[in-house]
Amino acid sequence: MSSTPKMTLDQELAAAVAIVRVGLDRIRDTATRTEDVAPHIAALRALYDQSAPEAGVLAAVADVIGTITVSLTEVGHADSESAVELLDEAQAYAQDSTGDRIHRALEKLTPLLVCKECGQAKDDVKVMPDPFTEALDPDRDDHELMPLCSGCATARFEES
Repeated sequence: MSSTPKMTLDQELAAAVAIVRVGLDRIRDTATRTEDVAPHIAALRALYDQSAPEAGVLAAVADVIGTITVSLTEVGHADSESAVELLDEAQAYAQDSTGDRIHRALEKLTPLLVCKECGQAKDDVKVMPDPFTEALDPDRDDHELMPLCSGCATARFEES
């Protein structure tokens, strides 16, 4: 027998929404605490990154909508068909349509990335956790995000 009181459905959903909001606040705060474009790009990629479309926030939202849609079809209520169609569209918009717009914005922003070490704008500049501090303290999860080209990232890692 558990001594933990059960939450009501409303309480459980309110807690889940609060957790999601905290995560989204962290993404927003990471992007907007500086005028540097790199954290803005990293935050947008956390929402949707075409190179890993199933890994972002939009994919998680689309997955939840899709799972609810499938579950609703299994309930088999006669009047749910039009709701299922709308949810199918919502799932597609969440990831595909919104994701496409974020991707197009990233295409415009990415050329603005300049390697923090060498100061050059290169095609291989990516925003990543600092390889130096990450190698020294891999258990930390709050390493500075920095734009680095592959050569400078390797050099920083090797310096550690």
